[in-house]
Amino acid sequence: MEWNPGPQDQGPFWPGDAERRSPRWVPILVAVALVIVVVGGVIWWLGRDGGDDGDTPAAADGTEELSQDSEAAAAPAVEDDDDGSTGSGSTGSGSTGDGSIGDGATTTSTSAATSTTTTVQATTTTITTVPPDNPEQFGPPRLSNRSTVSTVGLDEVHFGMTVADAQQAAGTVLVPAGPTGACYHVVPHDAPEGIVFLVHSGTIERVDINSGPITTRSGVGVGSPESMVTDLFGDRIEREVRVDGTVDLVFVPRDPGDQNYRVVFNVSEGAVRAFKSGRLPQVMQDTGCETPQ
Repeated sequence: MEWNPGPQDQGPFWPGDAERRSPRWVPILVAVALVIVVVGGVIWWLGRDGGDDGDTPAAADGTEELSQDSEAAAAPAVEDDDDGSTGSGSTGSGSTGDGSIGDGATTTSTSAATSTTTTVQATTTTITTVPPDNPEQFGPPRLSNRSTVSTVGLDEVHFGMTVADAQQAAGTVLVPAGPTGACYHVVPHDAPEGIVFLVHSGTIERVDINSGPITTRSGVGVGSPESMVTDLFGDRIEREVRVDGTVDLVFVPRDPGDQNYRVVFNVSEGAVRAFKSGRLPQVMQDTGCETPQ
């Protein structure tokens, strides 16, 4: 027997047979459907507008502005750091030393604390020059940004050369930085900045590097960290503390033929401020022209 439930079995809200046959349900159902569609469309439209007016673009703009402000604030700090690492423009104190050592490629790791420490006087000499009348008479210039300092000189300008020979070797005029005499300083006219030679008794006895790109053969230059010097040259470094608070790291060669030469790195706040190379006794003096005691 087939089960066919009557209208009462469909629930209390299900229309009876007569009601289902009545045409009045058709417009009612259509009206309800239209209301549902309209309400759903309104809700969708309001939700769409809310998404467009959200805060996401504003947050993105705020992030971009913060990034730009941070970069602008950081720029002066970088410039200050660059300026702070620049070497002294004056012809250095006696601590200024030339540090390109010919055999500096191999090193022993020794702390500077094991070396002898002494205290010496500090002075500063200012270098000024007058342009030469014929600056190209010894050209072409041979000193460049790639020139290097050694225990015996700067490139082909060696200690012990006369001024005339040194000018030929440098390919440029050596301009006196003041009155000439038994001892005075000269600056190469067409050469990188920061180079000053010392002339004593008619010969080149020392070169000071106070700024610029010139380095030793081992790569130590103005601005190099103090640890680079001590790591490169180890127990060949003697440490001297100056009265101005800076430190001289003095390279003493081991070769018996170089015992009369020194390279001196002047260090301040953990970095090389200037360096010099030359022959004793001038290389260990402040200006190099002091009267022996």
